[in-house]
Amino acid sequence: MVPTGRGGKQLCPGCGGTGVKAPPVIRVPFDYVFANAVLTANQLGLQDPLTFDYDADFEHIWTVANSTGIYSVTITDKSANRQLSNAPVNGENFAGTAALPFPLVEPYIWARSATALATFNDRSGAGNTVQLVFRGYKLYPATAQQQGSQGVIVPQS
Repeated sequence: MVPTGRGGKQLCPGCGGTGVKAPPVIRVPFDYVFANAVLTANQLGLQDPLTFDYDADFEHIWTVANSTGIYSVTITDKSANRQLSNAPVNGENFAGTAALPFPLVEPYIWARSATALATFNDRSGAGNTVQLVFRGYKLYPATAQQQGSQGVIVPQS
């Protein structure tokens, strides 16, 4: 707890009350692209896994997609065994376009080497191809040697 200016107390904004400050990270813009989901007419339950790279956690900020027809999708974080909706979400309510990406209200952190599983259902009654993209930032430890000069991308404080 840290004192506020009015005599009260609040959780430390630097450590969240843990007493340990998280190491600084470098946020590098990155897109994770699922393999194209090729659905037949009215196909249900097509699973499309995506494994995140080992080098950094991923901060998922926006979701974009395009498709040749309408669909629904359920996303599951397999590393936490966490389904991110209680039912399949219609594509038009789930993802935006490259020009107008759908922002998450709160960014979701995918652990390095985690697997996201997208389960697609066709709603078009015809063949349908969906490309789903998670846009955001790889979160590299500021001390990671592969970051080089670090002069262009600013560490998060």
